Amino acid sequence: MTINMRIKFIFLISILFSKPLLAVPESFADLVEQLSPAVVSIASTTIVENNNQNQIPQFPEGSPFDDFFKEYFDRDQRRSQRPMTGLGSGFIISEDGIVVTNNHVIEGADEITVILNDETEFTAELLGRDPKADIAVLKIDPKNKNLTYVGWGDSDKMRVGDWTIAIGNPLGLGGTVTAGIISAISRDLGGGPYVKFLQTDASINTGNSGGPLFNLKGEVIGINTAIIAPGQSGSIGIGFAIPANAASNVIDQLLKFGETKRGWLGVRIQEVS
Repeated sequence: MTINMRIKFIFLISILFSKPLLAVPESFADLVEQLSPAVVSIASTTIVENNNQNQIPQFPEGSPFDDFFKEYFDRDQRRSQRPMTGLGSGFIISEDGIVVTNNHVIEGADEITVILNDETEFTAELLGRDPKADIAVLKIDPKNKNLTYVGWGDSDKMRVGDWTIAIGNPLGLGGTVTAGIISAISRDLGGGPYVKFLQTDASINTGNSGGPLFNLKGEVIGINTAIIAPGQSGSIGIGFAIPANAASNVIDQLLKFGETKRGWLGVRIQEVS
């Protein structure tokens, strides 16, 4: 066997027994087309009072001006109430219309509207929320409409460098898709001991909150929740998602009890004399 033949033989053996490298996806289009109908936009409407209300002048008892000014300021107070709308994202997890989002997207809302990607709108009912984990569960009545829904993935299996896809409603632009990788795991943002976040460089902006972070199997591995954006400059590639394993446990309790029940220890710390 010549030297050239030996080199070719060794090269072929190394190809046959080496671990194949996973190719970079040529496109996410097929996966996005499948997942987008399950991602919703959420509009929360809150009635707020203007702070610039005038005070009713004080008149002596029985004054003819008293009733006049009361009627005038009552009308002015009604005019001072105005609706304030917030925008966020969410996703459907069951065919009967269970929707998951962040608590801060709907907190304090007087009315919650869920908007599908085909612009169909539903008024949502709040089933439960957990401010500490920043998770809320809504319910819509699909009537005769067939809803597309998504399932949970195992967030514990995600590794730094794995591909991720975020779909949501940033800045009111519903159906926006961004892609990136897992940048870090178990990030502590100082919000308490209940959630250690997945960090991703998939572009996330205001309005993405509550939307899903997918793996390449189309499974939800996180709920997009926060970003670091110095000077409110928008996405700089540092976004955070609640891991699916932590979120699904909270959501199961919210569906069952309407609240999250956590264990506690009857221990109190005091100084020793």
